Amino acid sequence: MPTIRDVAQLAGVSVSTVSRVYTQPDLFREETRRRVHEAARQLNYSPNRNAAALTTGKTGNIGIIVPNLANPLFPEMVKAAQHSASRQNHAVLLADSDDSPANEEQLLHALAKDVDALLVFSSLLSDEQIRSVGQLRPMVFVNRHVNGYHCVLVDAYGGMRLLAQYLTNLGHKSALYMPGPENSWAAMERRDAILDAGKRTGLHVDLAGPGSPTFEWGSSAAEKLVRTPLPSVVICFNDIMALGVTARLLELGVNVPGQVSVVGWGGTTIAGYSTPALTTIAVPLSELGSVAVDQALLAQGGAQAEVPPVVLGVELVARATTGRPFLR
Repeated sequence: MPTIRDVAQLAGVSVSTVSRVYTQPDLFREETRRRVHEAARQLNYSPNRNAAALTTGKTGNIGIIVPNLANPLFPEMVKAAQHSASRQNHAVLLADSDDSPANEEQLLHALAKDVDALLVFSSLLSDEQIRSVGQLRPMVFVNRHVNGYHCVLVDAYGGMRLLAQYLTNLGHKSALYMPGPENSWAAMERRDAILDAGKRTGLHVDLAGPGSPTFEWGSSAAEKLVRTPLPSVVICFNDIMALGVTARLLELGVNVPGQVSVVGWGGTTIAGYSTPALTTIAVPLSELGSVAVDQALLAQGGAQAEVPPVVLGVELVARATTGRPFLR
């Protein structure tokens, strides 16, 4: 196996230069970095991150925890985070908490041993759990605001105002909102945002009970809807739930959007591929992932006194699941 000494000899530099090119690349000119990386490529050499960690205190790894990789929101964000980390000479370690706060806390403790920072997507941790894990490593929360930590959010209030205005322009007077799980910060924020948007635009918003952010839950909710007077619009916590609602309504003979309009949240790729294509509030998923990595590299410690969140804009993508209200 090639060693760091082999790379140094081929590149014409010292062993310490090779080591620091991988751990502190900003210290060197582009030409020096190019020679080292080219020598490493020719020799098929990979740096030993564990050995580097002993001397620098840095692993070169970033940990990412998501609640459910089956949700199409997360793979797009994780992929962008991985690409961003790689461009900045970091590797990504990924874990799925299976929508369990207990698993999430356990995974944070496990990953903290091998990473320099942690990205936590749509965290379900309680405030008490956050206090417990907050000092493990520099931590960035994505899709959740936690005071004192680096956070990357989206403009939920702005997005819901766009949606409410769009629906009222179509002629809708009311809508039913299907929120996500009760222990989700993002679910509560979107709920508050649509209620606020409804008041601002004159759209009356009814709330359904909390539910799982899954296709199956959306399908089950649709079965209950057909047993009652149908709402004019169904707005869902996320795209996958909205796809479940739409698919089951169509199976039950309800015309979408002829009788009921359906809206999702997220802007996932699959939302545009469905039939009918789903109207959604599109979140910049790739940007969320890459900005989260940037924030992780900026973080210098665990909790900090004042860290303003990074808030990204969203856009309304109007497609085939929304139309003018059904005249009953």
